[in-house]
Formats: sequence, structure tokens, C-alpha cells
Amino acid sequence: MNYARKPLVVILGGLGFIGSHLSRAMVQEGFRVRIFDKLYASRELIKDIEPFLEIIEGDAEKPQDVLDALSGGQIGFHLIHTTVPGSSMQDPGYDVQSNVLSSVRWISQLHRTSIRRLIFISSGGTVYGIPQTNPVTEDHPTNPICSYGITKLSIEKYVLLYGHLYGINCRILRPSNVYGEGQQLKINQGLIGVFADRILREEPIEIWGDGTIQRDFLYINDLISGILKLTEYQGPYEIFNISTGEGHSVLKIIEMLQEIFGKRPQLTFKPSRGFDIPINVLSAKRLMEETGWQPRMPLRHGVEQYVRWLRKHVENSA
Repeated sequence: MNYARKPLVVILGGLGFIGSHLSRAMVQEGFRVRIFDKLYASRELIKDIEPFLEIIEGDAEKPQDVLDALSGGQIGFHLIHTTVPGSSMQDPGYDVQSNVLSSVRWISQLHRTSIRRLIFISSGGTVYGIPQTNPVTEDHPTNPICSYGITKLSIEKYVLLYGHLYGINCRILRPSNVYGEGQQLKINQGLIGVFADRILREEPIEIWGDGTIQRDFLYINDLISGILKLTEYQGPYEIFNISTGEGHSVLKIIEMLQEIFGKRPQLTFKPSRGFDIPINVLSAKRLMEETGWQPRMPLRHGVEQYVRWLRKHVENSA
């Protein structure tokens, strides 16, 4: 492989869960990789590949910091988001300020950079709102019922707007619920990761509602393979779901984890939250037909693999 001919890719948020896996995949593919992330962010998830990376620290709310990081790059990935669905509803003003406004300030100046392709990782679980069809396709109405979904959708619109104005190839990827090694449990996002951690630590699991809400779960490596497909895609579509297309209830996930751990967790049921969608299962038919992508990891095997990683991670952190 001729590494010198591979373009420079810039991963905004490359030290996080998804970003670290994407960085590793890009290095393995022979790309030159630059990561932009916040000051003093942990480099734990990329320590095995750190010698092969260029890492720039800065403030995503300062547009010049982001533009400087993008300088010289040909492909950009936008993975920075400061909130999760729950926290976005606690302070929607901060959600808008730190995500929409900060993104628009540099996206509107994207023509000043050498970026020719930008891929934004959005949210298939929140931008559609209450589903009118099952599974949900990309043509489904977008009526999010939480601030997180609104801000993700807003950023999508600005990415596509300025992509069209500047002639930059922009794509939107809407994942279902991603899980896997390296998931950041402290932000309380990622049902499988949070539940597995609680069981391992023998802490009670909080369930909002009766546990019958359904989600589809996508293993991190399957997400990354889909992102790689989009870096090469030249077709007409701009927006893609990525998912397994299989729904599983919260109670089903707990049952699976109970079997894997061999212990029964303590469950605490709380009133359902108004922004929790009762069922969210996405159709990835467009991505499959346009790029040939297919999910590879069966849920049970993926969860078992994640639990093995989590056990080792907790032991090493003790």
C-alpha cells in the first residue's frame, strides 16, 4: 500500500468512543489521520495507535480552532456533540449553544479549508421522533421530541446547506444505538454498556417505564465499516440510516446480560420520560443497496465480546 497517496482525514472528536474506533480503522486503511478534540481529553482509547496520529487540542466553540485543524485535510468527520438525550433536556440552551451554534460557525466557513468531503454522524434514534412506520426509513418525517434530536437535525441541515453552496460532498449518517468496546459509561449513554457496567459492579439498574420500549443495537465495528463505505460513495443520496433493522426490548437486553453474567440484577422501575420513544427500529436498506454494506456482528456475540472487554477494563482500572 502506498501510504503517501492516501489523503489526510480529520476526525473532529477522534478521542471519543466512535472517533477512536474510526481513527484506528483509518490508520489501518493507510490514511494519514489528524484528530481534533478538547483540551486535556483522555487519550486512553487511542494509546495503541497514538504514534500514527496527529492530535490537535482546541475548543470546538472557537471556529478558528476547528478550521485550523481541518487545514490541509481532504476528508472530515464531524463527531463532536456535548450532550446526550437526557442532558439535552435539562439544559436545552446549552445544547443549542455548544452544538448548533459552535458547528455553524465553522461549517459556514468550510470553503476556507481544503476539505472536499464531510461526513456528519447524526442520530437515527432521535431525529425522527415517534415512528409512523416500522422500520423507519430516511424518508420518514423528522419530528424529534427531545432537544438532542433537534440539535442533531439542525446541524444536518447546515452541513447540507453549506455543502451545496460550496460544492463540498457532504453525507449524513444516522446510526441506531451503537455499543462496543470503549463506550464512555460516565455520560450515561448506551443502554448495553450502562446496564453491563451496573451488573458488573452489582449496582441497581434504573428502567424508565416498564421496559418494553424497543431499540435496535449496532456493534461499533459495523458502524465503522459503514462510515468507511461513505468515504468512497459517489451516488446521489446524502442521508443514510445505519442499523441492523432488528428491534429488542430493554427487558430482553437485561435478560441477555443476566445470562452472560450469570447473575440477576436488581431492577428499579421509574416513570417513563416524555422524550423516550416507545419503539425505534431503523431501515438500512438504502445504505445496503447503495454501498453493499452489511452488519456482521450478531447481537448476542457482540454483547458477549463487549462484556469481556468491560471486565478487563474494570479490573485494570481498579
